[in-house]
Amino acid sequence: IEGAAQGKGRGRQVIAVAKSADLILMMLDATKPDAHKAVLEAELESTGIRLNKQPADIYFRKKKTGGIKFNAMVPLTKMGANPADVVS
Repeated sequence: IEGAAQGKGRGRQVIAVAKSADLILMMLDATKPDAHKAVLEAELESTGIRLNKQPADIYFRKKKTGGIKFNAMVPLTKMGANPADVVS
């Protein structure tokens, strides 16, 4: 569904199912142009679903004094300078 990331149609429900799935299999009509594949990939990427990429190497650790400690083993490009602001 084009515009699913913005909640168009039943897009939010489709995205929620895709986020909880272990595998996403896209079946496309071979008689239609490749633009449909690009639209699907763009919608999934805009909601944070990583297609054909390794999972992010990050983890959270609970501190003894309360709160959490955030560690990342790769450069973070979408979380900004303070990832805790994005998570909370």
